[in-house]
Amino acid sequence: MDDVCVVTGAGSGIGRAMAAELAGRGMSVVGVGRHAETLAATGQSAGVFEPVVADLATVVGRAAVVEAVGDRAVRILIHNAGRLEPVGPLEGVSEEDWRLSFAINVDAPLFLTRALIPRLSGGRVLHVSSGAAHRPVPGWGTYCATKAALHMVYGVLVQELSGRGIAVGSMRPGVVDTPMQERIRAQNPRDFPGVERFRELKRSGQLESPERVGRFAAALLLDVDADRFSSQEWDIREHGEMLGV
Repeated sequence: MDDVCVVTGAGSGIGRAMAAELAGRGMSVVGVGRHAETLAATGQSAGVFEPVVADLATVVGRAAVVEAVGDRAVRILIHNAGRLEPVGPLEGVSEEDWRLSFAINVDAPLFLTRALIPRLSGGRVLHVSSGAAHRPVPGWGTYCATKAALHMVYGVLVQELSGRGIAVGSMRPGVVDTPMQERIRAQNPRDFPGVERFRELKRSGQLESPERVGRFAAALLLDVDADRFSSQEWDIREHGEMLGV
């Protein structure tokens, strides 16, 4: 039976671009998202594309992905779905918002990987990371905390799964022209003091395109050997030209 690639957050932004890039290379893609209409739009730009409408923060949502994969091998699993909100000082973050962000940004990638381990032998798992995993950003405390936790999950899984023939990697896509960036630029400076930097990046045309990020991810997943793939976190700004994108 044919193998598949699973891309979460495939309804827009870099998830859509990665799904389209992999499908364009002749791969069967299972694209996961919360909205049927955005997944349908991705399907129009992709080749063999199977949409799965699911909330990965839930057990039921993750089970829907496993069911869609069925008995097929998973060649590639990309954890792209993520949540930026809540934006604002940590002293104002509700416990409900804090827990929801961890459910989406940390629990979902970990437990979906775990559920698909029986299908991942010889395959690769790619986490979409952020510079916010490595430095504090006022107003993004929840996001920073979740991305830092995800980075540690990546590091541990590298060691725990390598002996089972599963390579785990992490990439930073840079600042990309996506719907998430639109929400960032719309923030009040009182909640996010660094907002003007992102507005200036947009005005000056310095945002990465989702399509370039899609090519970068595909190069990592298909052109880099497994040991090297897992050896470091890959940053498009540092390594993009090296990989020919």
